[in-house]
Amino acid sequence: MASVSSASSIVIPPAPSPYIRFASLRHWYSRSEQTSEAAEARLLSRLAYFTLGGKTLGTPADSKTTAKVGLVDLDGDGIRKINTLVIDQKGNDFAIDNGSISSLLSSSKTDSHTTSEEQQLGFTHVPQTDLKVQSNTTTVNESKNSSIKNLVMCHGFGAGLGFFYRNYHGLSQVPGWRIYSIDWLGMGRSSRPKFIIKEKEVDKYVEETEKFFVDSLEKWREIHQIDKMTLLGHSLGGYLAAVYALKYPKHVERLILVSPVGIPRNPQNDPEFYNSDGRGVRQIPGWVSRLWNAHFTPQLILRCLGPFGPSLVSKYTTRRFSHLEEVDQLDLHDYIYHISTATGSGEYSVTRLLEPGAYARNPLIDRLHEIKMPTTFLYGEHDWMDFRAAEKAKKLMNVPVRIERIPDAGHHLYLDNPIDFNRAVIEEMLEVSNISKLNYLSL
Repeated sequence: MASVSSASSIVIPPAPSPYIRFASLRHWYSRSEQTSEAAEARLLSRLAYFTLGGKTLGTPADSKTTAKVGLVDLDGDGIRKINTLVIDQKGNDFAIDNGSISSLLSSSKTDSHTTSEEQQLGFTHVPQTDLKVQSNTTTVNESKNSSIKNLVMCHGFGAGLGFFYRNYHGLSQVPGWRIYSIDWLGMGRSSRPKFIIKEKEVDKYVEETEKFFVDSLEKWREIHQIDKMTLLGHSLGGYLAAVYALKYPKHVERLILVSPVGIPRNPQNDPEFYNSDGRGVRQIPGWVSRLWNAHFTPQLILRCLGPFGPSLVSKYTTRRFSHLEEVDQLDLHDYIYHISTATGSGEYSVTRLLEPGAYARNPLIDRLHEIKMPTTFLYGEHDWMDFRAAEKAKKLMNVPVRIERIPDAGHHLYLDNPIDFNRAVIEEMLEVSNISKLNYLSL
């Protein structure tokens, strides 16, 4: 890692290696709020314009593009805080490819011979930046330019805003757009209020659980004075984004659902759909269903494992993200471990919203016909989430709907193939901005 010794620079220590002696024990014992902040900053610091501790890393102080991350206090009492990344531009001084951003709309397959993935993503795999993050920072963007379009990105279950680190640069280069990325309340590095659901009937406790997230997102939107946004959500975040769009349609001008969970009905209630092509239904062992219905979560189990937890996360990251550079795997391992072992809160929603097998207790297929804005579904080519559910939903919806499968990608398509993922999202952004591809490529 390249370190800089000047007083104006900040250096983040490398992620703990899982390969040294007693690595898992050391990782478990040393975790703290500071190491959690470092885990997130390590991923975000790959962006040249990321601001840490009031300093912009690797860029001039007068950079036209800036990125800041911090906690937004929803009620002023310090209990409900949403961790927020804001990327703002007053010009495109970080456009790649010698000033041209045409490569952002090129497929990874057709453009790989001329432009490396690293160039297209706009960062180096080695974090630029040691920890001097300002704790409990409120990062409300004070620029209220009404002509600015807003993209709000929402992660899925067990993830956080750091998961989109390979996407931020490309998306932030679209003229006239501000990028927001949040950690859902009770997840990621947002505050962890007690997750108490009082209702006992299924329909009512699903509604109460959805309200926990959707209403906190609405309060966050009010604080940032965002009138309209393009709302993007992945997996469980896609489910919650759709529920938000149903409840607050006037504030969502476009909905992008990235491999969303919760669209189809449980196969027991819709056998014709699941048997139409002979594809088997997910089989869930009885003991898993019992733990699920007792509200056990993967994060709870990880916390109970104590010093054995880090090694389990390491096995997952090295297997699932084997296509990434080793330094990326290590940084994701550290980040996932920290956000997973924080105090349990929003994670307990998953067993209220979903049945064993990840089928929604109140399926979106029965609600999406009420969506009032253009909607795009993105899936990975090798996604375990079934894109056919979106095809069925499309027939019931009364708005323009597009479905795209990203090549060479699974459920985490934004990490597996960030170039084609960015291309698909940028096309949506351009359509919202009424900018043609031809005009965009000439910028």
